[in-house]
Amino acid sequence: MTRSAKATTGPDSPVARREGVTMELTVDRERCIGAGMCALLAPELFDQDDADGRVLLRDPVPPAVHHSAAHEAAHNCPAAAITLLGRASAPEPDRHTGD
Repeated sequence: MTRSAKATTGPDSPVARREGVTMELTVDRERCIGAGMCALLAPELFDQDDADGRVLLRDPVPPAVHHSAAHEAAHNCPAAAITLLGRASAPEPDRHTGD
């Protein structure tokens, strides 16, 4: 099987270039212990494999609305099996207050 020289992960990947996306998630299924914290805290991003209980990544490039949940899931993973690449989108400044 021939692999393309194009980046498949990271900030230059086609997925990460999707409009408004600045975060990419990766999971290490070998490191995962199946505690399920990720699926509990961010079910729109993570699930558990029915066969072995390990993490399944639903969306490697979550929309900004799910960035906070992704951070919480990664922070609370007891096996540190979730990696966040990039950073969450900064909120738009409030034009009324100038913040």
